[in-house]
Amino acid sequence: MILDRLGALLRRGVAGAPASAPVGFFPPEYKSFPYSAGDLLVSESSAGLFSVNRILAVDRIVYAPGGVIDIQGQAFTVPVADWLFVISASFGRDEFATFEAARTAALNGRWRVHMAHCANRAPGALLGQVLVGTKPVTEAELEGYRLWRAAFDRGEAGIY
Repeated sequence: MILDRLGALLRRGVAGAPASAPVGFFPPEYKSFPYSAGDLLVSESSAGLFSVNRILAVDRIVYAPGGVIDIQGQAFTVPVADWLFVISASFGRDEFATFEAARTAALNGRWRVHMAHCANRAPGALLGQVLVGTKPVTEAELEGYRLWRAAFDRGEAGIY
């Protein structure tokens, strides 16, 4: 749905808006995120199990006109100067029967990582998450993020 909106903006161009109106390429929901690096979050799966997730980094990525971003395997050319937040997170396994069990595990550092790094747009990273605590991110946790960020900066990686 949001990718459809980006595609529609690209097809009609920014010329579809009055010249006096400030128009960005990225939707407003890409520019807001309430969590920070180190935040521990809990979410519930469709199977009713809970997992612990962790925010590793929140990057404000700025694009000049003509910049290209890969979102879910689709390349989008950004027609005007704009920015978005890219959220890097690790995701835990769906392993807890209750929210409270997941919260306790998060706070005690006793949860299993399923995906060590995923770069996402703010709406996707926010979906279904509940803040339960904050702990500093370790250097070891940032290994996947650093590899992704270097590839992203070279134009060789995208976001989900």
